[in-house]
Amino acid sequence: MKNPLRYWRTGAVAVVMAALGQAGSASGRGTADERLLIRRQSPYGVTDTVLRIEGSARQHGMAVFARFDEGARFAAANAPGTAVQVIVLESSQGGTPVLMGGASTRMELPLCVIVRLTEQGRAEVLIGAPHDWEAMPQSLALDLAQLTAVVRDALQG
Repeated sequence: MKNPLRYWRTGAVAVVMAALGQAGSASGRGTADERLLIRRQSPYGVTDTVLRIEGSARQHGMAVFARFDEGARFAAANAPGTAVQVIVLESSQGGTPVLMGGASTRMELPLCVIVRLTEQGRAEVLIGAPHDWEAMPQSLALDLAQLTAVVRDALQG
């Protein structure tokens, strides 16, 4: 039997940090969830890419909920000193959504964008691939579609 999708919006940074803590390696390297990530190469450095994504989000009417420098936390999964920035955007409904598919699954931040430095010295953008559109509230599905446009527009020259 399929577990129902549980979804809530939060304005609490502590809940967002808990979800990030469950993510393991947010860099996407060596994780079982790697197949659930959409990867985009950026022609810009990590800092410029982050700033461009934040600016693009604002142009699309989305607010930045929080930005975290996760380089130190994920150093064990990456080369030491690797830059990893996590941007969490706000839902059009307020707060930021947190998903949980069932009691045994980890929490997900669907409006989370990860920008990291690759081994080749380029910035790479990772966003979650929506995997259960039917169970998702329409407002969240629209926010996720908007997230793809935010990243696309940010990476265009």
